Amino acid sequence: MSNGNGKYDVAVIGGGPGGYVAALRAAQLDCRVALVEERELGGTCLNRGCIPSKALLHSAHILDSCQKSSRFGVNVENISVDIKKIQQHKDRCIKQLVSGVGTLLDKAGVDVLAGHGRFADSHEIAVSGPDLDTSIEADKIIVATGSETAMARIDGADGANVWSSDDALRFDRIPESMVIIGSGATGMEMACVYIHFGTKVTILEMFDHALPREDRDVAGLVMRTFKKRGGTLELNARVVRIEDSGDSKRAIYERDGEELAVEADVILCAIGRRANLDNLGAEEVGLEIERQGICVQEGVETPASTEPPRAMCAGTQLRTTVDHIYAVGDCIRGIGLAHLSMHEAVAAVEASQGMDSNINYLAVPTAMYCHPEVASVGILEHHAETMGLDVVVGKFPFAANGRSVAIASREGFAKVVAERGSNRVLGATIVGRLTTELIAEMTFAVEIGATLDDLARTIHAHPTLSESVHEAVLGALGRPLHVPAT
Repeated sequence: MSNGNGKYDVAVIGGGPGGYVAALRAAQLDCRVALVEERELGGTCLNRGCIPSKALLHSAHILDSCQKSSRFGVNVENISVDIKKIQQHKDRCIKQLVSGVGTLLDKAGVDVLAGHGRFADSHEIAVSGPDLDTSIEADKIIVATGSETAMARIDGADGANVWSSDDALRFDRIPESMVIIGSGATGMEMACVYIHFGTKVTILEMFDHALPREDRDVAGLVMRTFKKRGGTLELNARVVRIEDSGDSKRAIYERDGEELAVEADVILCAIGRRANLDNLGAEEVGLEIERQGICVQEGVETPASTEPPRAMCAGTQLRTTVDHIYAVGDCIRGIGLAHLSMHEAVAAVEASQGMDSNINYLAVPTAMYCHPEVASVGILEHHAETMGLDVVVGKFPFAANGRSVAIASREGFAKVVAERGSNRVLGATIVGRLTTELIAEMTFAVEIGATLDDLARTIHAHPTLSESVHEAVLGALGRPLHVPAT
């Protein structure tokens, strides 16, 4: 940690994925760099989001595997859950990765200031913390303050046993029942954690299908699996208030003009996040703020929007309405993806140093670690329909894939969307085992403008799950090998 020392070439406010990567990239460019962070390095992702949730999901997956092991000839007896050790595993993961970020910044020569950063003027940041009260100046400033949990604006949402996503990661008991408001990534991932540990889970979704940002066939498969495990899904369910019901909680929701209710030990609000701009002084120095966050040039929008993505994204500079101030990550959209924040950080720093920078927002993958996993990139099938695009779609079921059969993980499919005529790959969705790893190939295809023919000529190792993607491509070309032609 540092107490600050005069003027810097680049100052970064926020030490999450966008912030620390911005600091590291600036240091690589021989800039004198300061990073201001009032909480833990690594931000929400490492401490309260991506990493801890995946650690818990891994524990849940191991439990599920043990419970099903006898079908593979492996008998596991006296299976039990030790919550304390589950939390210890999660905490070890966090500690290791946060420590690693600190080491990287130290080795890169970045001055890390432990305190809250606030604009004193457009080039000066006042930093205040328990052991620090100083200010620094910088030629260029990167704002990467991230986001924070947005609790529902519902009467009773601030009561006891109404959890945020942060609370859901810190459990010291397994509730017998839980109501989850929202079926997005956070809601579905937490549903999978708790349902594996034996909680009776009910999801309330205000739209007419779950996973509203995904294609309906994807959402349908995920929810069929969820229901097989004992979960309950209520669609078109707009929660209007939360009440106490003895020792339980009651969620009151409206559907078709009728009020309905469901009770549970715990209610989890998983409806999103908001840009963290509190006490930043952004507007005082001329930064324009809209509902979702800080405005940047090129009108950056998230690829996870419920609206079709727009091909308007190459060459963005991530510059705010103040020329020498840039913003990246969740603070410009309220909710985002850690990997996108990192790439925006690199682009913003390079732009601040007069370099060309490009981000293709159509080539940003999304990953949902529920069961089965969901990963997608680019223009999905329902986007293409809404946009009126003439496309070909290829789809291949995991049930016909040799590796999937061998590991008894036959749920899922790979789907590819391409422009008719040119065969240029526009997007893809893969749902099933380890699909969050498989999406990289299709992300690269969208990024470089690859065609179906390019992918068809690419040899995929056998037996692998990636062959499902290859077969989906062949299906889009009208010549599938391992399913009958339609």
